[in-house]
Amino acid sequence: MSSLFLKDEAVEKAPAVVGFEVIRYIRSSGERRISIFDVVDRFKREKWFTFNALIYGLTFLYAVGLLDFEEPYLVALDAD
Repeated sequence: MSSLFLKDEAVEKAPAVVGFEVIRYIRSSGERRISIFDVVDRFKREKWFTFNALIYGLTFLYAVGLLDFEEPYLVALDAD
């Protein structure tokens, strides 16, 4: 099983860190759901942005129960 943090990877590309940035953006938008296209457009110029980093970050959020998918939207869930 792969690790959340790899020693050869930049910390800002770690799934937990990318997930934090994504969920913070969704919640700061004032909406519970936001288009995946808006998320990509917002982060595509960031230093850490790669397709894999974004997918791993979204997968991390889904695995911990903070995010759900309603195509093409990402839905921020409240932490229980």
